Amino acid sequence: EPFTIDEINQLQAEIKKKSNIFPELNHLFEIAKYTGARIEEICQIKTTDVADKSIRITNSKTQAGIREVPIHSKITSLIKNLKGVSKDTYLIGNLKTTRLGQRSAHIGKKFGRIKTRLGFGETKVFHSIRKTVVTQLEQASIPEAITADIVGHEKKTITYGLYSGGSSMEQKIEAIEKINYSK
Repeated sequence: EPFTIDEINQLQAEIKKKSNIFPELNHLFEIAKYTGARIEEICQIKTTDVADKSIRITNSKTQAGIREVPIHSKITSLIKNLKGVSKDTYLIGNLKTTRLGQRSAHIGKKFGRIKTRLGFGETKVFHSIRKTVVTQLEQASIPEAITADIVGHEKKTITYGLYSGGSSMEQKIEAIEKINYSK
């Protein structure tokens, strides 16, 4: 289930407290809450996938997941900084890779321990951030087709799913800027 805005802010505060020990989790969390990308998608982003205003997701679990996501104004400087300091070609460096090539396993466990300590149950997981982003876009009256293009969901209709070339970057930028965690 999605996190509420208050819960996202509670998680963010706790993650920031630990950012001197493990800054990668803070970076991952920030990118997730402003893109709606899956955890492994974010961990697989290479610096060459990052342009001035967008991130190209090239490694996804579905074909619809291969997409270009605009960079929210709140994380522009973070993305630029991460790209500039990368030492291993990945946007978020210093992550352990499993024998299956997964980069999110260890950092996902760190997130899980933090959210459990804060009292969140099994229905609130890292993927819940993605659901929070989708909820925010829906509540901002963003058309479902644009949200699908941002988060990498397949469009089930013949008209948009089969014939459309997708939302424009301008439409996606306008939509993604509606994401807001301030109260």
